[in-house]
Order: sequence, then C-alpha cells, then structure tokens
Amino acid sequence: MANSAIEIPFYVSQDGTGLTGAAGEMEFESLKTLSGVDKSSSAPAISEIGDGWYKFGVAYGTVPFDAGDLVGVIDADKDGDNDLANVERYIPVEMRLDFYALSRLVGKMSQDKVTGDMLIKNVNDETILKLGMADGASELTREPWMES
Repeated sequence: MANSAIEIPFYVSQDGTGLTGAAGEMEFESLKTLSGVDKSSSAPAISEIGDGWYKFGVAYGTVPFDAGDLVGVIDADKDGDNDLANVERYIPVEMRLDFYALSRLVGKMSQDKVTGDMLIKNVNDETILKLGMADGASELTREPWMES
C-alpha cells in the first residue's frame, strides 16, 4: 500500500486580484530536499482550483517526496505572459511529512493493537499514511512507511 497524495494549495494574485487560467504558465523554478538534493526534474504538475488558487499533489515515499521534506519555488509566470511582479511571480512552497499529521486533526486514525501501526485516513476512509512501529529494548519508534 502506497501513501496517498496530499494536495498542497497556493494562491497567485495579479495586482491584488486572483490570477486565473494560468496553470500552463506555472512550473517549479526550484525543488530540493532539506539537504540540497535537486528534485526539480520530478516536480509535480500544477493545476487550477479556481479564483486564483492552484494546487499540486505529492505522496510521501514516491518521487519527488521520497527523500524527506522538500522546499521549492514556483514560477507562476515562466514565460512572462502574465506580466507578474516578482513578489507575485515567485511562490515559496514546502512539502513536509507533518502535513499528513495535520490530517489527524480532521480525519480518522486507527491503530493496530497488536503491531501498534497507525493508519491516517481521509474523509472517504482511504488510508493516506501508514506509520509503522518498531519496539526496541529502550525506545518505541514510529516511522513513515514507504513501499520498497
């Protein structure tokens, strides 16, 4: 079972008004792990939600979200067709494992009483993240599960 994608929304304005119809003009200018590994070549696609809102999806354990948290910059006007000011054009973004943890606040979570493994689920009762548990002699560790 692979982890489900989480959608990361972001807003783009042009002179204070939501920019619409510009998903084709957007791309990741930069996408790196916290240790500096470049993941730009496997950046996710960007799509429009509406009224200036856009989104992209990533799933922990899959490229590019396969080597820890990511930071990046989206160029919201890669060809300059929308004439955005730099402050509107370049959007900083983060993809962090703890975004899944936020789902625990609003979604379902179950824990296996035998293994201790935790499943975080979305509103459709689909598992979006599995946290496997390892019990050592001196500590209890929960690790995000990645398909091998």
